[in-house]
Amino acid sequence: MMKRIASMILALLLVLSFAACLGEGAPSGDAAFTWTRTGCFTDENNDMLIIAESEDADYAGWLVSFLGAERMVGWYIPQEGEALHGNIVSPYDDGDPFVVTVSEDGADGVLMAVEGGGEYHFAPYEAPQAAFTVTVNIEGEGEIAYAQGDAAPVFDDEYPSQSAYIGLEGPETYTFAARPAEGYKFVRWTRNGEECSTDDAITVEIDGNTELVAVFMIAGTDEAHVDLDAVQTVGELLGKPDYGRCVTEDKYVLAFEQDGVIYRAIAELPGDVSEALFNLEWDDPEYDEKLRALASPLRVVKIDNMSEGIPAQEELDKYVGKTGAELFDDGWTNSGWSFSDPEGIVAFMNKGPYSFDVVMTGDIADAESFEEEDIRPLVVQSVTFDNISDPTYIEAE
Repeated sequence: MMKRIASMILALLLVLSFAACLGEGAPSGDAAFTWTRTGCFTDENNDMLIIAESEDADYAGWLVSFLGAERMVGWYIPQEGEALHGNIVSPYDDGDPFVVTVSEDGADGVLMAVEGGGEYHFAPYEAPQAAFTVTVNIEGEGEIAYAQGDAAPVFDDEYPSQSAYIGLEGPETYTFAARPAEGYKFVRWTRNGEECSTDDAITVEIDGNTELVAVFMIAGTDEAHVDLDAVQTVGELLGKPDYGRCVTEDKYVLAFEQDGVIYRAIAELPGDVSEALFNLEWDDPEYDEKLRALASPLRVVKIDNMSEGIPAQEELDKYVGKTGAELFDDGWTNSGWSFSDPEGIVAFMNKGPYSFDVVMTGDIADAESFEEEDIRPLVVQSVTFDNISDPTYIEAE
């Protein structure tokens, strides 16, 4: 049930954002009758309906969002007399129209009649307060699926999921599965920043706030093991799964993966080779061959284990109690934020080659006008590792 509610709320947010792209609004309805039945409703089949009054002056009316067994739709419709009536398929959705008439039903319920046949009787539903949450994300390219208990998760081929948010009233067991995208391979699951399994499907007993990450890596065409201690040139590494390259004034940096570990090789870059690399044309049909020819002879001076360098959780816990200003002064940068965490704002922060989710609390006057500078006075409640966001990163000298 919580999964369905979370999905409906997501749909609600999506259609609100779509509305901002449109111009003229719908009529506001019959002023002689006041529509009061708003919020979340459910029927005996666990179909969900959310009704909310528009807060967009350019698109008046009522937002009606429906999550059924076969279809999820939502859009603004006007009030007509003592009912809400219209097509609740977003203009951005290519699906067939879903024209509904929503009216009062009994003392506190609503009736939704669908044009062409079908009626739904809904009763008010109040979502239970989540005792803790589970977030599921991916690193790399792939998808996830999950199911309660030890049931086998089913992947949605039409709408693959790369993330999920589950609110739980108490301890439960869930099974999570990961499936790589074409050209990738599944490597491992992490739980709260720590590796927990290399199996692509895991059954987890959840008794507290949990963050799971399914890690996928590029499947290389040549995955033969290389003795990294004996590597002399970049060419010896070019058959490994590639995780990015960058060029500085005098260095060539190649990130690659071996045995589920991400490494960074640093090679000397002579001036003439640097100029030749700069002059390569991206649309040249022979670009890859020319790049390989230039990079292969470069002498490797250092190989760093980027996975091994991920800070341990006890090191991250030392940041608890610090302010956002202290993080910025220590070299952290920010790439965004979210207000989805019930404990506070989640700031997406970067430190060197790594990225982290930082839960922070403090006085937030207006979430809609929140800016990066507003992070400075907030106080860190927790820090969790997210991923290796830039394995080619090297400190400026």
